[in-house]
Amino acid sequence: MQTGLRRTQTDAALAETEAEQVLEALSDPACRRILTTLRSAADPMTAQELSSACDVPLSTTYRKLEQLSEASLLEETLQLRADGTHTHQYWTDVDSVTVHLSGEDGLDVVVPGEHR
Repeated sequence: MQTGLRRTQTDAALAETEAEQVLEALSDPACRRILTTLRSAADPMTAQELSSACDVPLSTTYRKLEQLSEASLLEETLQLRADGTHTHQYWTDVDSVTVHLSGEDGLDVVVPGEHR
């Protein structure tokens, strides 16, 4: 019998999950290389451009871009071209991350400029 009730994460649990995503992404060398490359780029970059600039295989670049996006550390746009093709471009405005530890809520990560 279903009651129609769903179990959802509390705000504290959700915040901790988001914090874990950010810390996991930042602990990965390829993710950090992608972030620093985007941070110093004048314009958004495609996965192909990032793969070449960061010396990371393209398939790995796509996985790392997804990980960084899920952690809200980068933004993605879709560029439509006149010939009907399209490409995704990525950028970041993150230049710092602050981690707070507390006995009450556990872990809190603040990403300045983040738009959630």
